[in-house]
Amino acid sequence: MLKVVSVQVDRIRPEEGLDRKRDREGHKELRDSIQQFGVLTPVTVRLAPDESGDYLLIKGQGRTLACRMLGLPEIPAVVVDDAFADNEKVQQFLVENVARLRMRPIDRAMLIARARQNGEETAEVARRFGVSSATVRRLEAQLEDAGPREVAVLKEGNVNLTLHAVIARFTEPGERGDVVAAVAPYALRPKEMQALFTALGWPQLVALGSEYALQRIALLQWACQTFVRLPVSSMSEKMRQLAAELPLEFLKSSRTGVVM
Repeated sequence: MLKVVSVQVDRIRPEEGLDRKRDREGHKELRDSIQQFGVLTPVTVRLAPDESGDYLLIKGQGRTLACRMLGLPEIPAVVVDDAFADNEKVQQFLVENVARLRMRPIDRAMLIARARQNGEETAEVARRFGVSSATVRRLEAQLEDAGPREVAVLKEGNVNLTLHAVIARFTEPGERGDVVAAVAPYALRPKEMQALFTALGWPQLVALGSEYALQRIALLQWACQTFVRLPVSSMSEKMRQLAAELPLEFLKSSRTGVVM
């Protein structure tokens, strides 16, 4: 069965006759996309016949070159044998279905969102990925303007897409990366996260403006820290205890932690 693996970028070289020039502006857009989202569509390679341990690139020259220019050490790849590499039907399969090959939910979601951002029709994206049009629209809205910090935390796996959807409903894109990073260590459930945002009056805190961003994120991180150590009880009781422990001020706050 075909599967996606990580391959060292410096071990990939193009198949003879397949090296091609790329539009400079188009390549810049691809490089910027990979810098923000990572490589969402794996390249296709086969082992070089010279026993060097290198790989010959079949599809994905632009992605490989962009990774090399960005200094990324590895790239996701589908490794095929010689028979598969020469089979046009398999190549068509890879183009249309490679996103389904054991891809993590976040990588699949990012690929769906990116397809829409690139102008692909909702119905076509839904057909290609085997999801509903409503799912495509939801992921497009949820991941719109996701920054590198936000994407990096999502790919670490401590914040799943359901929890991220709650965060996205309460936060602005410019602040979301810091919020996601602050929440990630605490393994909160979506309902708990929503209850914390509501209890803290998050929309009102956001209305105070960007100059108070660090303070509200510090408050949110304190709330998460405190919530997870409270004894098991009903949500309303936990919120009562949380309110009782609310500090009057934070002695120090930053993007990486809170000291009270």
